[in-house]
Amino acid sequence: MLEYCHGYLRNHEKSKLKLEISLQNQRNLRIALVDFMKVLNITPDGYVGHSVGELGCAYIDGCLTAEETILAAYYRGLASIETELIPGYMAAIGLGYNDIKGMCPPEVDVACHNSFNSSTISGPEKIVKQFVQELTQKNIFARAVNVANIAYHSRYIKPAAPKLLEYLQQLITEPKLRSSKWVSSSVPESEWDTPLAKYSSAEYHTNNLLNSVLFEESSKRIPKNAVAIEIAPHGLLQAIIKKSFGPECIHISLTSRGHPNSHEFLLASVGKMFAAGLLPKVSNLYPPVQYPVSRGTASFSSLVTWNHSETWSSVLDMDLDTVVCNGVKCQVTSDLLKKP
Repeated sequence: MLEYCHGYLRNHEKSKLKLEISLQNQRNLRIALVDFMKVLNITPDGYVGHSVGELGCAYIDGCLTAEETILAAYYRGLASIETELIPGYMAAIGLGYNDIKGMCPPEVDVACHNSFNSSTISGPEKIVKQFVQELTQKNIFARAVNVANIAYHSRYIKPAAPKLLEYLQQLITEPKLRSSKWVSSSVPESEWDTPLAKYSSAEYHTNNLLNSVLFEESSKRIPKNAVAIEIAPHGLLQAIIKKSFGPECIHISLTSRGHPNSHEFLLASVGKMFAAGLLPKVSNLYPPVQYPVSRGTASFSSLVTWNHSETWSSVLDMDLDTVVCNGVKCQVTSDLLKKP
């Protein structure tokens, strides 16, 4: 799937989109991970996306095909770059929306409501950088985010809306109804019954780019004891989910940017799913066994041996208080094994 996505995107690549293509490849990885989950027969009870992650929700929901998901994300970046925008900047802040909104300079918007103690701001580069320094001096966590000088989810990205809407209307000609499993993070809950929120349309995904990310609000729909599987190039939401939901919510990331072996990390994540009570169908990851097997197939019989350290003439001669099962002392209580 990754090779397919990369090849499909190459046909639409423009040289000035080098950074956006890099980000697009990360989105292609999300498509591959969604397909991986389908192979394991892991069906989610619900899903919520963060920012462009809502395109992944559209793919999971069956509203967009793989090709449409790829091009929708591509057009999102293309419209941003083809439009003349001010030099923008974004920063992650260690305060929630309610705490940071009154502290921001008038020119800065709160772009993402991540959690009660995390948000992302967006605005003009110089003003955001200065504000980050001020917060740091107050011992408030503030870190710049590499967004290619584009102030996403703010008033400054609105000039790109007409071009993005035009691209998406050509791509999404027959918008599909969103299922109840898809919890919107770009439309307030009070507006979920509006036509804009009901369909995975060009208008919906354009609105996603313009409006704040309401992840804190939408994630309240996640049960406290849920198994949250993050489908992303890196488990960025791990800290947010743990702080918001506590130890009852199990967070499983399918990837880790710093891990030396991505395949090993992914398969270990499958093991975590099983340990959390899910039933991933691991056999689907391997080709089916063809019978009869060839003569060169290794036999397992040599690995299975009997323990002859004790011998009984019959089961009635067994010492029922010292029966050992797999190295563990077992208490046998069946009346059928008791001596008359």
